Amino acid sequence: MILALTGVPLVIVSIIAFILILGIIIIIHEGGHFFFARRAGILCHEFSIGMGPAIYKKQFNETTFCIRAIPIGGYVSMAGEEISNELVKVGDTIGINILDNKISEIVTVEEVDAMVRGEVISVDLYGQEGNPLYITIHDGFQEQYFEVLEDAYYVLKKGEKLQITPYNRCFESKTIWQRFLTLFAGPLMNFILAIILYLIVSFATGVPNTASTIIGDVSRANSDLLVETENGSTTKLLPGDDIQSINGVKISSWDDLSTELDKLLDTGTTQVKMEVLRNGTLLNFDFDCYTYIVSLGISNMQVKNQEFPSEVKHGVRLGAIGLRYLDDANKGDYPIQSGDILTKMRVDQVNSDKTVTPGNVVDITSWDQLIKVFKDADIVNVYFEYYSYQKKGIVSIEECSALQTYGNEVLENQRIEKIQVKVGISPTTKFDFFRCIGNAFVDFWDDFTLIFRTLGLLIFPSSGGIRQVGVSDLSSFVGIFDLVKTFVGSGLLSLMAFTAMLSVNIGVMNLLPIPALDGGRIVFLGYELVTRKKPSKKVENIINNVFFILLMILFVYVTYNDIVRLIRK
Repeated sequence: MILALTGVPLVIVSIIAFILILGIIIIIHEGGHFFFARRAGILCHEFSIGMGPAIYKKQFNETTFCIRAIPIGGYVSMAGEEISNELVKVGDTIGINILDNKISEIVTVEEVDAMVRGEVISVDLYGQEGNPLYITIHDGFQEQYFEVLEDAYYVLKKGEKLQITPYNRCFESKTIWQRFLTLFAGPLMNFILAIILYLIVSFATGVPNTASTIIGDVSRANSDLLVETENGSTTKLLPGDDIQSINGVKISSWDDLSTELDKLLDTGTTQVKMEVLRNGTLLNFDFDCYTYIVSLGISNMQVKNQEFPSEVKHGVRLGAIGLRYLDDANKGDYPIQSGDILTKMRVDQVNSDKTVTPGNVVDITSWDQLIKVFKDADIVNVYFEYYSYQKKGIVSIEECSALQTYGNEVLENQRIEKIQVKVGISPTTKFDFFRCIGNAFVDFWDDFTLIFRTLGLLIFPSSGGIRQVGVSDLSSFVGIFDLVKTFVGSGLLSLMAFTAMLSVNIGVMNLLPIPALDGGRIVFLGYELVTRKKPSKKVENIINNVFFILLMILFVYVTYNDIVRLIRK
């Protein structure tokens, strides 16, 4: 569906995709809570998608289904979650409507008609001890006792009702097992959604046919892949080409190709000589690989092919970049941009005691040189001299802010290769039922454990006490939207895999033992199970509200950082 919207601007498609993705994840999560709450007999007042003011409401049986203006969350409002369950107290003046000699409606406002009006003398709308629900009122002449239906409603204003919450319909009245299932069901549904999506992606893409040497897909289309044929024309690598050798080594499987590419990284070279068979004709290609120095955030991917300016005698041209600055000297501007040419650098060693040992300024001549420098480097500060197309001239090292590499511990924790050398081709695929299922669960487990690995980086300093990951690196819904834009352009399957990853993240985050989240409420159940005593509802609500406010402050801070990052782009 998303891919079919070819005439719509990317940002519009991204907004639609963003709302759909979050909407599906929220509905699945809250739907889990709602299903098990209803199964346990818990009264659910409202099932809400989104936060903020309501833009649509519809009453179905006992529950009001609501869509709210801000699509960043949702909730199921269950009976018993509030400190007080009764909106009517002794001394209040109310109206009542009667059905079969029992109260069916309790009118709390004067502008709504009622069969009887009076002052409340005594009331029990909770019935915790199994007693009947009742209200005694004085109508100005006499006291009248009325039993109350268990499904009676408060009339709060004209057209707005709320069902009363007797004890047997409250969350707290249910067994620990029923309450646990109700709380755990939300994250569980997120996990199930993720597994289903990963299975769909895995079955649709298949598994790599590593026994073959035939190219299944070519992602690069740079002119440096062109080769001249015998008749004088040029060609490039194409799907269906059969790889015969790489750098003079015969290839008999895709695993052999991967082994030889790994050797390129070990030797610090990016030059590849590849021989392929096409329609009975041998073709020889000689080109440089894609190089992505992930620890620093620079690459020659998507590089623009053009001649160096006359004042530049040596250097490497930048492709896609993702730079990390140590300070804010540039006031949010990235001085180095894609297409600029790195000409010199100074690499300063960052020691475990956070002191810095300055390095020497050296000329940059090739990506091979950069691979050799950063392959064994852990945390270093890097200063570049470079040719800036924006400034139309050379920018000296003294004018630049430092770039700091991610340390080995951070990259290994996130399962990220420090330096990636890629040819830009992929193997053919085949369908393998059991391997597809296995790959789906491997992807799920990687995403599941990613949260805990990331939390470890946030809580504990890495690499000799140097903290490289902090709260400022977290992303809010603004950052998620930015990622959605990237995955929208990569196709439906990539977007589904991203949705699965996001669903796992939301599920795990909700299970963290933090009050105001599902995991925090499960901790209170654990306390009750161990002590055989329910915690004070008032104390529990206060703790939950305090942590909710703290989470909202964190949310605002993270959102601000996301907006700043977007502006810097």
